[in-house]
Amino acid sequence: MPIDDLTALGQKMREARKNKELTQQELSDLSHVSVKQIANIEKGKMNPSYLILRALAKVLHISLDTLINPDVSLEDEGVNQMKMLYSSCPPEMRDTLLHHTQETVKELTELSKKFETN
Repeated sequence: MPIDDLTALGQKMREARKNKELTQQELSDLSHVSVKQIANIEKGKMNPSYLILRALAKVLHISLDTLINPDVSLEDEGVNQMKMLYSSCPPEMRDTLLHHTQETVKELTELSKKFETN
C-alpha cells in the first residue's frame, strides 16, 4: 500500500476510534490487536493485514471499504454504515430493525412531501 494510502488509513482509523470515544488501549482490548500495532497504523507506519483491519473495523462499526478507500463518497459511507448497523444487530432482531427502518423511511418521505408543497 502506498505511503499516502497508509496515512489516509491511519487518519480514518484514528477518527473512527475517537468517534467511538475509545483509547488505543480500549480498542486493543476489544479487537485483540496490540496497542503498538494500532499506534503504528494510526501513524501510517504499518500496512495491516486483512485480519487486523477486519478486527478493528468490527469494533469500530465501520466498513472495510470506508477504512481503506480514501475516496468513499458520503452517500456510500452512509450505505456502509447501514450495512454495519444491520450486521452488528443480533440476528433475531434484524427483522425488527428492517421493519422500523422501512417505517421511518415512509414517515420521512411523507414529511419531505409536506415541506415541498408548503
